[in-house]
Amino acid sequence: MAVEVVQFLVRKYVDSLAEEEAAAELPFRAHFYDVKAELEKAAISSTNADELRQCLYELNDLLAECRMLASRTNTRPGCFSPSEAWRSNRVKKRVIAVKRRVLRCVESDSSGNAAALEEEDSAAAGFSRWTSSWLEEGTVHGFDQQLAELESMAFGAECGAGDLAGVGIVGMGGVGKTALAQLVFNSPRARRRFFPRIWVCLSRTACAGADVRKEVLQSMLMALGLEEEVILSMDGGNNLGEMVFAVHEQLKGKRYLVVFDDVWNVDGWYADVVGRRNASPTGDEWGERLAFGLPKERGGVVVVTSRLEQAAETMVGKSSLHRVQPLVDGESCWAIFMDAFSKERRPADLTTVNNMKDEIIDTCGGLPSAAKALGDIFARSLSSPASTSSQELSKNR
Repeated sequence: MAVEVVQFLVRKYVDSLAEEEAAAELPFRAHFYDVKAELEKAAISSTNADELRQCLYELNDLLAECRMLASRTNTRPGCFSPSEAWRSNRVKKRVIAVKRRVLRCVESDSSGNAAALEEEDSAAAGFSRWTSSWLEEGTVHGFDQQLAELESMAFGAECGAGDLAGVGIVGMGGVGKTALAQLVFNSPRARRRFFPRIWVCLSRTACAGADVRKEVLQSMLMALGLEEEVILSMDGGNNLGEMVFAVHEQLKGKRYLVVFDDVWNVDGWYADVVGRRNASPTGDEWGERLAFGLPKERGGVVVVTSRLEQAAETMVGKSSLHRVQPLVDGESCWAIFMDAFSKERRPADLTTVNNMKDEIIDTCGGLPSAAKALGDIFARSLSSPASTSSQELSKNR
């Protein structure tokens, strides 16, 4: 089934790109078409399906973001405000990063693309997957107990001066780590108790190093409302310390909540973000640790999600980990499937779908992302007479 999911996503990507055929101003269109050419001739198998699936989710999201860039109010070619230039550069990095992953995944580097990719490496230190704090209401099922446990860990104990609460959400890909973090981030308790609330997507990066750290700090400063021109002025030279200090100054005296979603980095810069209460960096020391940017005076919460248990443990400590397991309740996966299936709002062969219910639940393997992907596939591939009503669809959910 994994191969079929990827084949569906490839068709969706190709169709979406075809809709942009007349849009000569689509940003970075050459990169998108390079990927299209590779995907159309790629041999999709169980060995590369998972990685290609993640790449295609990102590519379809990036197409939507590039449409927004193309429709900006200032349409003169090459004319960007500082904030537009900053956002455009981030999108370009992500497009190139995904392109490189696709090319490597389908083993096409040997056909002459390796040199071109190597030339682009310096510009590709962006994120390969993108998430946000936004959560579509009513689309998360089966996490009530786990959410209660996480809220108890994050909000149960009142943090005193010099302390941050830390929670690490760990588990396999597609198990619902990001969804749980979004539920915590948007919960009424979080909204009442913390300001500001900041969401930072780390994801797997194209390469490690100072540039990635700058991306993280830039995201935090943007979320904190710092002027884009000020952020851009810190982008040259070795200004990591200046950026960490700026984050610290913006958060000082505030009780805040920060989510670091999809962490893949395991090194000393990210270590122990909730500790080091007495640390007082000076001068160049500011850039040595992310923890220096997170003041502890009023307490707060740091949430980390990662497939790598070691990464989350490095940031918040072993005792603060919550391990997410696949959903054991098949009905929860079925509800997620039906949400995605009904979202298309088109007539559907409900008899066929309901007859396959047990097989669909089994195929999901307790993974919410698999249930959603299957719902999308079935919604587009099955059809029935137009007389099928939305009421009948709702009745079978």
